[in-house]
Amino acid sequence: MFSTEAFAASETSRYIGPLLRWLFPAASSMTLDAVHIAIRKGMHVSEFAILALLWYRSLTWEQQGWRPKAGLAAFGLTVLFASLDEAHQAFVAARTGTMIDVGWDGLGALCGLVGYGVLRGKTSTAKRPDAPKEDPPARLSVPLGD
Repeated sequence: MFSTEAFAASETSRYIGPLLRWLFPAASSMTLDAVHIAIRKGMHVSEFAILALLWYRSLTWEQQGWRPKAGLAAFGLTVLFASLDEAHQAFVAARTGTMIDVGWDGLGALCGLVGYGVLRGKTSTAKRPDAPKEDPPARLSVPLGD
């Protein structure tokens, strides 16, 4: 939905612009445009940080600790999705697909995964001698090679 004409800069400025003018009545038009762009790019970063975390979570289901291979896979899948998203936007009349936005999306994925790794801790259960070696009862697991 965010890739459609409904979220083109010309559309979001109809809502964000008046809000910014109300919040900052003395700001110049150039300043308000810059803040609008910053908000839009911030949304790229935040939504793709969330997507990367969801990919990571799906790749490490029922596993403990930081999994570097899964983190790299989640980053790659997120950047692939960002590239496809920008390719789609190239065919939408009011949108433009740019590699710069793929970079913002990749930055978001990186920030999300690094932030998660820092907050969670980078210990891997595969390297810990006290880690459980067997699957919980009645659960099927597929090893990812970590």
